[in-house]
Amino acid sequence: MVAKYLIQSLSALNSLRIRLATWKFNLGKLVQSIFLLVPPIVVCAADVGDHRLTRLSYIGSHNSYKQALHPKLLGWLNRVDSKTAEALDYGHPPLTAQLDLGLRLFELDVFYDPDGTLYQDPLGDAWLFRDESFSARHSQALQKPGFKVLHAQDVDFRSHCITLADCLFELTRFSTKNPGHVPIVITFNLKSQAIGLPGFTKPLPFTQTALKALQRTIVDHLGVDRIFMPTELKGDWPSLAAAVENNGWPKMQALRGKFILVLDESEETLAPYNALLTKPGSNLFFKTPPLGHPDAAILILNNPIEQATEIRKAVSKGYLVRTRADADTLEARTNDPTRRDAAFSSGAQLISTDYYLADPRFEGAYEVRFENGGYVR
Repeated sequence: MVAKYLIQSLSALNSLRIRLATWKFNLGKLVQSIFLLVPPIVVCAADVGDHRLTRLSYIGSHNSYKQALHPKLLGWLNRVDSKTAEALDYGHPPLTAQLDLGLRLFELDVFYDPDGTLYQDPLGDAWLFRDESFSARHSQALQKPGFKVLHAQDVDFRSHCITLADCLFELTRFSTKNPGHVPIVITFNLKSQAIGLPGFTKPLPFTQTALKALQRTIVDHLGVDRIFMPTELKGDWPSLAAAVENNGWPKMQALRGKFILVLDESEETLAPYNALLTKPGSNLFFKTPPLGHPDAAILILNNPIEQATEIRKAVSKGYLVRTRADADTLEARTNDPTRRDAAFSSGAQLISTDYYLADPRFEGAYEVRFENGGYVR
């Protein structure tokens, strides 16, 4: 009944709203074109010398795969929940374009879909419109077994690389062409949360079988030799934390051409996988426990204002820290640099943003770049 009511209500939109939606869609395409036309600022392999990884700072993308919502779907969502609509109103160019700009920090959300087809017919794609550009481009990929990369099932489902295999292919292709690149950091979110509304796809749980399949997929597409594993950092030290605090992260000579993979999940979420994530030589992922945990090596402290003291303490001990320069489009809409500047001054080495390029729709041209205009310093 809810879906029927929504469809009937939305189909009654007058011609003015349809024209506005068309205008917004064309503007969205213009924004993406601007993204792709900006001249690349590539950080050369020689520019960073042989410093330790913790001496570098990266600016990277949050939800790196994400395309903007279709304007009609965004308009519907804005009427139902304007706050959520604003928070989701952003997008990125393809991973290859981001890599060519100089970004080396990415984030991927993965859904388990071993049989394929689970996410083939997004509910939002049937509300009021049929997004043929999405349907035609991704239908075949969505039918294939394997992990899917998207933000929120049935609502925020448009992705430049809808399968994890496609995302990894782009990253591997860049790495092959640029074998001396500084290490690329990828954080992963394991998505299994249901949306408690009628008709929404219920994700499969992320079991040990799913995590093993995720590791196999990554190895199949990146190759083991490209991955810097936790055991390599730990060495003969009793824990990762001991290795970090006593020996530090390696220098660039040992990390060029490598990928560092991070599971951005709580200790509680990862508890069922502990046996798999501590198995010597087979675990690909760094976890993100709090400072003081024996497995700590990379920390996620996303609020550089409220967590400034924690970030500085962790950095002073030799840890890598990921934080965020902005969230939910708020800083870009008001051109507020407070959080961005706090991220820069915190010492956190990994800074995620949705605005490494300014969104021309917003006044003030809020943007996150280093003083040299690039994304690695």
